[in-house]
Amino acid sequence: MIDDKQQLYCDEVMKFRKVLNLTSIKDSALFYKTFIKPSVVLSKWIDDKDTVLDIGSGMGVPGIPLLIHNENITGILVERRKKRTEFIRHVIRKLKLNAVAYDADINDLEPLNATVCVARAVSEVRLLLKMCDKHIVDGGRAVLPVPDEATMPDVTGWCLLEDYHPKNMQRIVCYIKGGKEGVGGVSRET
Repeated sequence: MIDDKQQLYCDEVMKFRKVLNLTSIKDSALFYKTFIKPSVVLSKWIDDKDTVLDIGSGMGVPGIPLLIHNENITGILVERRKKRTEFIRHVIRKLKLNAVAYDADINDLEPLNATVCVARAVSEVRLLLKMCDKHIVDGGRAVLPVPDEATMPDVTGWCLLEDYHPKNMQRIVCYIKGGKEGVGGVSRET
């Protein structure tokens, strides 16, 4: 069920969706089902006091829904397109979220020292883990929605911690930075 802040976020996306080319979805309920609900599922791997880095944030997904869901986390949302970053900043101010937004390429930023990296449809897993590597502290996590048929790569410095298949939702993988060999391969069906 949608809460007040989630509804405000939906309203802002609907207001600016066409002019900023945010989404083709015209209905708040469908936007919630398509973007907010799947984003909140990622919170399974996010603890209070985590700093969450959202790479390629676009219209703020999954970062903004996660920040709304857990007000005890800090967000760093990175989006290359300046107009979309301005929209993200507008939403952060309007909803009084604990976050900053950068209009930059993630590869050009100094280390951000986040504890969790999230992204939605930005890139292939191996490349995405390389992109977030300098920005995530040792022991930090990368939580990524992936296609059901994707094979998870071995990536130096990262270990697959969990491969999660929520019922009626997209598959999610969680990697841990600096994880020990032999940890992982966990698959959970719900």
